Amino acid sequence: MAKDAASRGGAQPGKSILPALVREAQGPGAPVLAAMNRRRLTVRVLILLAIASGILASALVFLRPPVEQASPPAEVVLPDPFANLAPTARAHLLNEAPDAGLERAAAFKRVFGGDPADLCEAISALGVPMSEWRLDPFVAGFWYCVSDLAIIGRAGPDGARSSLFVNLRGQSEGTLNTARIKLNGDNPQTAPAARAALLRVLEAVGARYGWPWPPAFRAAIDRGQPVDLEQFGMRLRVLPEDPGLTDDDAAVIRFNVILDFPVVDLVAPAELFAPFSWEAAPARRRNRPVGGATLRAPPSGDIIFSSPDDDDEVSGREGE
Repeated sequence: MAKDAASRGGAQPGKSILPALVREAQGPGAPVLAAMNRRRLTVRVLILLAIASGILASALVFLRPPVEQASPPAEVVLPDPFANLAPTARAHLLNEAPDAGLERAAAFKRVFGGDPADLCEAISALGVPMSEWRLDPFVAGFWYCVSDLAIIGRAGPDGARSSLFVNLRGQSEGTLNTARIKLNGDNPQTAPAARAALLRVLEAVGARYGWPWPPAFRAAIDRGQPVDLEQFGMRLRVLPEDPGLTDDDAAVIRFNVILDFPVVDLVAPAELFAPFSWEAAPARRRNRPVGGATLRAPPSGDIIFSSPDDDDEVSGREGE
């Protein structure tokens, strides 16, 4: 009754944040329970504060105005100094090619080392009559020899006959630059014989001067197909003619075989190896060729070169 009266009379107990069980607990364990509850409440408050701090930080990040990034400076493009060079030259200078060191490796070149007049006579001996090696009346400084139209086989029903034509040209009397052989297979029945005659001429010329023809070159002649090859600096071509341009039947075969020899200016005359005018003449001539020199073998056994003016001097030494 006393408790009911006290509650009805407005006497309110003091408020506490401790749980009711702990707050109303009496006895020796009450302080321990109160301390545990206070630690629990402290942890909850710290967790709530951490959550609130995270929410506030996120809000600040999203509300922060974006930072304007400075634009990078404009790149200055310099002109390419190698823009006008050929791709191979550019790669060689910049060492872009993997084999740039071997790109211009030294190679032997096969030049015509004989007398063109002798070659004209040799082809005539093979059955293709050639003219003499003479000056070209139409191109100043050039020399040439040409063949008559060499008929191969009998005439066909329409009178057409196969033939060969040979033309050699050079830029000087002792130089051969181009050899051209043309096959006219006007008679399809004798065209194989004309092709065999052309190959005999090529093989005989090649054997004479030591020029082995590539298999692809011979195969193109056998088939009458175009080819453009290079061997030891020589350019070898087979150029069939278009039947539509010559108004020929499809069975008629016409093609040109062209040999282009390289021009090499590295062969120096012997006079270039003579002693220079500013060189003092030694007691004994050095072992080098001299223009108009004659070969001498003195008693010492050493082979030396002497000019005709030195004959008396050498003879005097030999007499001693």
